[in-house]
Amino acid sequence: MTAAIGRTARGRKGFTLVETMVTASIGVIVLAAVMASFVSAQRMLHTAMAESELSLAMRELRDKLLFKASPDISGNHYSGLLSGMSLNESDVRGYNSVEMSGHTVGTTIGSTADSSIRLLVWQVGDRKMLINERTPDKDSHVRWLWPGALALAEDCTEMSDIMGYDARSLNGSNIYRLHFDIGLEADVNRLNGDKIVRRERVVVPILGKIQPMKDAGNKY
Repeated sequence: MTAAIGRTARGRKGFTLVETMVTASIGVIVLAAVMASFVSAQRMLHTAMAESELSLAMRELRDKLLFKASPDISGNHYSGLLSGMSLNESDVRGYNSVEMSGHTVGTTIGSTADSSIRLLVWQVGDRKMLINERTPDKDSHVRWLWPGALALAEDCTEMSDIMGYDARSLNGSNIYRLHFDIGLEADVNRLNGDKIVRRERVVVPILGKIQPMKDAGNKY
């Protein structure tokens, strides 16, 4: 009798229903844990890449605003806000745009010409960016101040949302410094669903204006 039972046990093939269910349950639990870790790691990687891209895009945008508000066109090199003169103060006080005169250098240092800058917020579809409206054939170069196609943060709808200025008087006359609080927004969200936004302040002293020791409120 004992020998018969032994022969039956040794000859059994496959698993019982209980064994199969236990094995499948363990496999599902392990697979779920692995998938959760994979998804979490993938989202963290996307967040890290988005933050790196925002940092590079903000650096590019800042440099273009300060030194090169328009691309090189037909061999002409355009200046940025840092070299701008004759600021249109009434337009700035109205927070409509930043309008300044500038200078253009051609293929040689001696070949120079007058140019101008008019910086404002521009909308393409449902996204907003900065544009120099005085760029020659601006529609062909509309993405010059849109590095990486990363749009301005959604709380920016017009120039007054990002632009400010410092003036010698309380009524805003004799502006000597501009500042821009710019936020760029990534195309992906954080793990909690929040937007990934990088914000930086760009300060531009006005050429030919003496920077005072005190502001209009008599503060250092």
